[in-house]
Amino acid sequence: MQVFLAEHSGFCFGVRRAVKMAMEALNSGGEVCTYGELIHNPQIVQKLEQEGISVCYDIKNLKDKKVVIRSHGIAREDLEILKANGNIIIDATCPYVKRAQELVSSVKELPILIMGDPDHPEVQALLSYGGKQTRIIKPGEKPESQMWETLCIVSQTTQKLSNLQELVAQVLPHTLELRVFNTICNATTQRQEAALQLAKNSDLMIVIGGKHSANTRVLQELCKQVTSSFHIETAAELTPDLLNGAQNIGLAAGASTPENIIVEVYNQIFRIKGEPQSVQQIEEIPVYKEESC
Repeated sequence: MQVFLAEHSGFCFGVRRAVKMAMEALNSGGEVCTYGELIHNPQIVQKLEQEGISVCYDIKNLKDKKVVIRSHGIAREDLEILKANGNIIIDATCPYVKRAQELVSSVKELPILIMGDPDHPEVQALLSYGGKQTRIIKPGEKPESQMWETLCIVSQTTQKLSNLQELVAQVLPHTLELRVFNTICNATTQRQEAALQLAKNSDLMIVIGGKHSANTRVLQELCKQVTSSFHIETAAELTPDLLNGAQNIGLAAGASTPENIIVEVYNQIFRIKGEPQSVQQIEEIPVYKEESC
């Protein structure tokens, strides 16, 4: 049996930065909370709470606290409230998300389509930086059949590039001037390409990450297009039935999946298969490269 890990798995720059900023805020003293979950990984959120960083969902309950803004960003109106209340603000918004917010704000007088999940906090925050002609369009949703003199398009940072390309192709014949801002982050694209390449050479793909993680769900969607694929959050979800018959197993992990969970999943696969093999660090897990198999 072979088990390989896709390149670029685990914490991305934005997630690593957000966790570091939250811990630095805690270590500098005072009561610290995050406005919404800092990242979409319940194990990390729980660990931060154990350290003393609480999660608050009601902006009215944040008075006199240091507030860490989640990596997905928050609505412009909420940020203004925090500033007006005099909160100490630690802005852990991912730089890629911040760039998307600034781009939307710079063209807010124009019609804007934000391509992404309307229930995702990043997309909801992006919407607040637009104007009256800004709206969200879900991946695969057919845009309105109308003529635009000028139209701007931005994307949720964790979307598939193919979804953005499809939307552009649909609206291009109906637009005199089309401004497309590719706001999909490089790490997302690299992660998706690596997972897909591994999936093409695997009997089974196990995608590891929070159940509410948008980028993890996209990885799962990509992998299941080419091979049997399952999305799990922790090693506890692995079963003999799930691994039955698989000899070439691939692992991919979302941008907010901590390294220790990836290691636990890797070790659990070998335990279930009855093959005594164990690693302590993620660096010990073989990473798939095209010449690996």
